[in-house]
Amino acid sequence: MTIIGASLSDISESLGTTNATLSWAVSAPFLGLAAGTTVFGTLGDLWGHRRMLILGLTVFTAATGVCGLAWDPLSFIGFRALVGLGGAMMIPNGMAIMMAAFPVNQRARAMGWFQFAAVGGPAIGLVTGGALVDALGWRAIFAVYTPIAAIGLIAAIFVVRPSRAGEAKPVDVAGALSLVAAVVVLMVALDRGANLGFEHPVALALLALVPATIWTFVAIERRTAHPMVPLEWFRRRNYAGPVVASATANAAYMGGFILAPQLLQERYGYTLTAATVFLVVRLVFFSLSSPVGGRLAATRGERWTSCLGSGLVVLAMVSFAAGSLVDAVVLVILGLALAGGGLGVAGPAYQVSVVGAVPMDRLGAATGMFQTLTSLGTAAGVQVLVLAVGEDVSGAAFASAFWLGAVVAAVGVIGAAAISSASSDLAE
Repeated sequence: MTIIGASLSDISESLGTTNATLSWAVSAPFLGLAAGTTVFGTLGDLWGHRRMLILGLTVFTAATGVCGLAWDPLSFIGFRALVGLGGAMMIPNGMAIMMAAFPVNQRARAMGWFQFAAVGGPAIGLVTGGALVDALGWRAIFAVYTPIAAIGLIAAIFVVRPSRAGEAKPVDVAGALSLVAAVVVLMVALDRGANLGFEHPVALALLALVPATIWTFVAIERRTAHPMVPLEWFRRRNYAGPVVASATANAAYMGGFILAPQLLQERYGYTLTAATVFLVVRLVFFSLSSPVGGRLAATRGERWTSCLGSGLVVLAMVSFAAGSLVDAVVLVILGLALAGGGLGVAGPAYQVSVVGAVPMDRLGAATGMFQTLTSLGTAAGVQVLVLAVGEDVSGAAFASAFWLGAVVAAVGVIGAAAISSASSDLAE
């Protein structure tokens, strides 16, 4: 994802379009992930998580391969959307398989190592992808990454044990469609607002539709006998707490991730390439701190660990703000390290708390909804912080945006504090 964003100009020139048009190639996978994780997680609960995982890996691998064969902007954007849909099938079902494979007291540690690998991969990609593009062109990205994805598919087929399908229940089609509609409208509204301005009639019309689509989803879920997402989950502290904490922490985290390279370029005079290299710090700390977070969640508890991680994200925003006002690049680097370390520590605790708050036969839907709301928080956070800077690239403007990010992240600490100190026994 990061390499696609960094290579956008090269891809746009090759396909004969503009960066603005091809920015949808970056947005489309996020849209597919946000819209699809809950739906495909629920289908995994009903039809078997292994089956949905393999289907997702198949779609992801094939879509990654054909991205390198794209002949125009529309085909490239469409293939990238399929990558997102494949990811939406993989993530909640892979998470459900892993959580079901471990007893409660081992899940946090397992999640820590899973997160270590999941974040470490992009770190390697960020370091090697740029050189690959410079040497062989942007299509080489997909020629290299497709076989790697295929290895994952083969492993899922031959290593992952078959999972038992859930109890036969009718699919909540109306709930699924209304949730997808709400997510798509909100994500497109944020995207159009960022590109056209939130005062533009198109952005305003889409934003006006958001409450109606959310109300429709809630109304359907309240009435149906077999809801895709039981709304009473959100009255459980160990579900609602980590959802709020994750959405807000990721909002600040990704907002800071987008603004940090701009800050390094505008205030400190680094080139884009040099500024991008600094971002590896964030991913390295995220990856390395993940097993630590898993161990802390297992020994100190999910609430304590979630509060610690969310608090580190707050400190990251404060460090970014200070680095915007004071000529000390070390503060920006410290902010990247704190942000990565904070989410690395908190991530396993968030996930384990969510899983412990729901029955075992609803793990796919629960983790899917968690991922959907985290994605929405991330998208909103990026747009809000970027909008806070606007066209003003002064240190004061960056500092104001990062202070806003600190406030958003502080809401995550409140959500983390709401988690019960004792894990729920629903998942047993």
